[in-house]
Amino acid sequence: MLNHRNTYIKIIAECNFARPRVSNKQIIHFANVSPATVTEMTRSLEHAGLVNRRRYTGVTLTPTGEQLACQLLRHYRLCETFLVQKLHLPLIAVPGQAWGMAADLTAETALALNHYLGAPQHSPFGGSLNPTQILDDSPITRLSAVSVPTIVVLTSYLESAALVDYLQHLGLPFGVPLQVTKVDASLNLLYLEDAQQQEYTLNDQAADYIYTKKA
Repeated sequence: MLNHRNTYIKIIAECNFARPRVSNKQIIHFANVSPATVTEMTRSLEHAGLVNRRRYTGVTLTPTGEQLACQLLRHYRLCETFLVQKLHLPLIAVPGQAWGMAADLTAETALALNHYLGAPQHSPFGGSLNPTQILDDSPITRLSAVSVPTIVVLTSYLESAALVDYLQHLGLPFGVPLQVTKVDASLNLLYLEDAQQQEYTLNDQAADYIYTKKA
């Protein structure tokens, strides 16, 4: 059975990536719960020493919370990798299934799964499987924060079902240089172009959860 505390820790860790703090609005969106429920849960996590809360501005993980988040995300990403590499599940089905599997994964099973998969370095969505790098966002910039014109490489993204579906529809390429050519604030759109001058247009809400490194 899924542990609600762990689900919130996962959401906070993912939303805190490449950001100084996680807003209650983000947690409400990804947990799909009421503001009152988020307030109650983050207060409980604070009492457990897992998060720091600031009224009106959101939360961050404590060192203890980060340690737990690293373990949870590594187990989650191992399960994602297994479902894609060995069961060939459609990407859109992977995040939900993987989190359900990861909920009961023991450290011993995770070690065996890592060995069985050949010690993968990244999940199918680009997230690191190296315990020392899972929460390391120092070289990372959100696509929505990249200035124009800049050439970047898309490295990973937050694998919500909606974003997975959206990016598959766009055919947005990862791991290759792309130039951010234009930002249209009035339409909330961002434009990218590859080396063959193929243009890609995406909304800034999606770009907020796509992560880049300089090319």
